[in-house]
Amino acid sequence: MFDNTITLTESDGTTTHTLNRVAPNGSDAEFYLNVSANKRIKLTINHEIPKSQVGESHLARVDVSHYDDDGVLLRTSSAWTVIKTLSGIQDDPSSEDAAALLQSFTTATNVVEKIVNREI
Repeated sequence: MFDNTITLTESDGTTTHTLNRVAPNGSDAEFYLNVSANKRIKLTINHEIPKSQVGESHLARVDVSHYDDDGVLLRTSSAWTVIKTLSGIQDDPSSEDAAALLQSFTTATNVVEKIVNREI
């Protein structure tokens, strides 16, 4: 089980935000922080075992919402990772390897910028 707080670090490598657990239940957890009147961060963790297929799905999603000075939503930027096992029994080392490979790609220099700029 995750702790009741999770600390996330922005892309600058120094700015951190500690989010508090707000909505746990059997297969989901939600962490939240009002950074300021203009910025809110939400982390959602979800686990699903579909009844109609063999396998499992695990989602970690971060939403960063930006508001103007009147509290009107300007935009929400989201990023998520899904770790999924299909057609078989989940194997933690295999899932960890797949996630590590994706993390190594997304943390490489300028990769997110290239993706957002629609480079292929």
